[in-house]
Amino acid sequence: MKKRKLIAISSVLAVVLLISTFAALTMQSQSQGTDEPASMHELLNYPGAVETRDLTQEEIDIEIVSMQLSGEVRGIPIEGIHDVRQRLHDKGYMPTGTGGDFAVDSFFDVFVDIQVWSPDGLEALQGAAFKGWTNTMLPDGTKAMIVGCVLQDPITLQNYSMILGVPTNVLPPEQMPGVDPYIIWNAEPFWYVQHYWWFWGVPSRLVYWQYWWYDSHKSPNWFWGTYWWWRTYIIDYTGYYHWWYWWWWHWYYWRGWYFWSTHWPYY
Repeated sequence: MKKRKLIAISSVLAVVLLISTFAALTMQSQSQGTDEPASMHELLNYPGAVETRDLTQEEIDIEIVSMQLSGEVRGIPIEGIHDVRQRLHDKGYMPTGTGGDFAVDSFFDVFVDIQVWSPDGLEALQGAAFKGWTNTMLPDGTKAMIVGCVLQDPITLQNYSMILGVPTNVLPPEQMPGVDPYIIWNAEPFWYVQHYWWFWGVPSRLVYWQYWWYDSHKSPNWFWGTYWWWRTYIIDYTGYYHWWYWWWWHWYYWRGWYFWSTHWPYY
């Protein structure tokens, strides 16, 4: 009798374990599917096709005026751009006028037209991406990056956008102010990256998070932690992951941070 009871209990436990495992795998597959990177290596190697064209300086000047006045690039609105600009203004990086003036307070070193396909090749979006730095450097040796994109589905005309304001002391080598690195903590280089991101959920809001380090930081793996915080946030508040997010974070790294891993002089 005891033996039968033990077998029955063991069977129930086995079924419970099987159901729990299946549920966990199902949830994992729903939150991290084939259109989402599973590692830093995958994040940096977006598998979809991309076509780009650098804008001419004349085109860039037109887009900067449009960005300033209407918050649009290529006729597509950038959600939250005025809020991000105002935050950088409040922190002293864009001091000219109310909310700063892109034409005066910053310069754009990347401005491109883009057509990007999903990893499975079945969907495509077109638009533009941009990256610039504020001209103002604060007394602590920091600047702010402005980076974002606008995309549109040519079939449904659905618009998508991303905008980040990024105060940091991790500048491109040509912008380093004399001493490199110029912020030292406990006799070791200290650096930080702060993000102000416009979350277009309900309610929409400006979201802040940061990454910092004061040790021998030689690899790009720090970027995975920054990305994963964002990924977890978007999943928690929206419940889905759109494939263009993968492309965006891939583009953002190669246009914004790759130089730090290749330039790092403290091996």
